[in-house]
Amino acid sequence: MKVVRLVKSSDFKNVEHLVKHSGKGMTTMPKTPQEIKERISWSEKSRNKKTNKPNQDSYLFVLEDNNRIVGLSAIYTSVSLKKPSVFFKKSISKLESKSLNFTKDLDVLSLHLCKQPYSELGTLFLKPAFRGKGRGSLLSFSRFIFMSAHQQRFDPTAFVEIRGFKNANDESYFWNSFSNTFFNLDFFKADEISYIDNHFIMESIPKYPFIIEHMPRKVQRVIGKPHPNAMPAYSLLRKQNFRTNGLIDVLDGGPCLEAKIKDIPLVQSAELFPIEIKRNINFDRFGFIANPAIDAFAVVKENYAFDKDKKTLLVSAKVAQALGLETGSTAQIN
Repeated sequence: MKVVRLVKSSDFKNVEHLVKHSGKGMTTMPKTPQEIKERISWSEKSRNKKTNKPNQDSYLFVLEDNNRIVGLSAIYTSVSLKKPSVFFKKSISKLESKSLNFTKDLDVLSLHLCKQPYSELGTLFLKPAFRGKGRGSLLSFSRFIFMSAHQQRFDPTAFVEIRGFKNANDESYFWNSFSNTFFNLDFFKADEISYIDNHFIMESIPKYPFIIEHMPRKVQRVIGKPHPNAMPAYSLLRKQNFRTNGLIDVLDGGPCLEAKIKDIPLVQSAELFPIEIKRNINFDRFGFIANPAIDAFAVVKENYAFDKDKKTLLVSAKVAQALGLETGSTAQIN
């Protein structure tokens, strides 16, 4: 059975094994044993904190498939609380000449600072051999289910930065023909540093707007275009009311999506019911079932039934065990 749950300190060895498959392109993934321990500790501290307000927290989730950890995803809160996040913003600059009586609109990219704190979905990785069969959507959507159960722990707005386009040779036109002009670094080093502290971007890039029409055509075509491998995630997010907000990643030109957490369908549809464990009945429904408790959060996507008279969820013993629930426990469906 496939289960998504919050990471535990006892997962260290399995997470360490998993990240070896992530490759250097996943800059938000912890790489060293020390980084992995720190990220697990950060998630556990966030889960166990006494207050419910967002305060630069991290919630790290693992996907277990038949007791093997095969995927990771995360939510970060209060991003830009202490330091603004830096993007390019695509906008229209209006030129006007009264003496010649003309106006012209120019598409431009300008540095943009996000100072209002937001929650960010990130670090989504699924081991290549386990992609497909609903695992990716379970791993991604489990974060919305966690948000729906604990909305007060998150900022009102959620961002997702989508990986920018690269060709079949893993080349980024945006970086190679535009962004790298400003940095004496290779792409992966710049991306790695930006994950830790993006202040160097503000120091390196001029503050005036860049006219898109003057950029190479191949750069123009990929501004705000997702990486081919990111298209499934992009499509899933669009179905959850995420929309592009005009912000563009400074390094790879990828789009940024945004949504109000209260407007995400999976957040809006959350309902709580007691469960009853049943055997040998027709489980005629299929969907997300969660243990919403902060100290035992877990999600599966399985068959279940609903007793309208008792207002009770009917689940199999296998599902109840996977979620750490028993008859009379409260479960959440979305």
